[in-house]
Amino acid sequence: MNNLNVDYRFSVAPMMGVTTPSARYMYRLISKEAVLFTEMIASQALHRGDYKKLLRKENIEKPVILQVGGSDIGLLKYSTSLANKFDYQGINLNVGCPSKKVSQGKMGACLMKEAELVRDCLSGMREETSMDVSLKCRIGVDEFDSYDFFRDEFDSYDFFRNFISTVLESDVNIIFIHARKAFLKGLDPKKNRTLPELKYEFVYNIKKEFPDIKFIMNGGLTNIDDCIEQLKYLDGVMVGRAVQANPFFIKDVDHIFYGQSNIQVNKSDVVKKYFDYIKMNIETVSTYELLSPLLSLCFGVPGSKKFKQEVNELIRARDINKLEDTYLNLIAA
Repeated sequence: MNNLNVDYRFSVAPMMGVTTPSARYMYRLISKEAVLFTEMIASQALHRGDYKKLLRKENIEKPVILQVGGSDIGLLKYSTSLANKFDYQGINLNVGCPSKKVSQGKMGACLMKEAELVRDCLSGMREETSMDVSLKCRIGVDEFDSYDFFRDEFDSYDFFRNFISTVLESDVNIIFIHARKAFLKGLDPKKNRTLPELKYEFVYNIKKEFPDIKFIMNGGLTNIDDCIEQLKYLDGVMVGRAVQANPFFIKDVDHIFYGQSNIQVNKSDVVKKYFDYIKMNIETVSTYELLSPLLSLCFGVPGSKKFKQEVNELIRARDINKLEDTYLNLIAA
């Protein structure tokens, strides 16, 4: 049964090519409480493709939220029905991805210019489920006209407020906000995560205007202290690249954010359990998906560049036992 009481004080952001079922399995070994998100999956892909493969997850992942992209209300309703069927604990609509390819599919940040459509999409999704339906967006978009002149009507607090006010007519009450505008032209997705100026005050102000809505901050949160600070103003935080770079970033989340007993995470146990998972799935899941989350476990280790080279060689050779010994020796050292 879907968990209808998800606590969003700390979430691991959806990241394309990163938050695979295998990475989420690793994250759950480190934190029992952090809310996990899938990669963004296009609603059209769920309709036309192998949805069983796309929605694969492990029971250990709960709570886990399915993030979808799209603007076809019928397909989004279908995606929501699948989220119910596959026992996700919520579904989230992506209106923040600035990728050109995503925009061409009428998904992601370009939809911030169509608040009424986003509202109607969310309303349709809510009709299909009693679990959480949420939105992830930016604070605006950087748009150009046909002559490549910048148009500022999508780049102000008034625009952001009007967008939020409109989408809230859907009765959705959970919104994750990346506190940067999205450049729809001129910046690739990687640069869109860092170059646009962070404007946390936009999110703080929108919370004051709509105090009953849960607003979760995303963007620029690189340490736990930054995350704790946000809880003075908002209902939660969402962290992406810092967790990708170092999964043990979330080792104290259960204690700090959820009030659980302060039990030290044993890194060797995490590595052993994750390798048990690898061995159980090595014949059915791609080697890349299974092994790529391991590379980030080298974070901050002296000589990590050389270590990563050795690990890459073992990954190519699919020498799982030697790979496990290598990681356990690293942890012990």
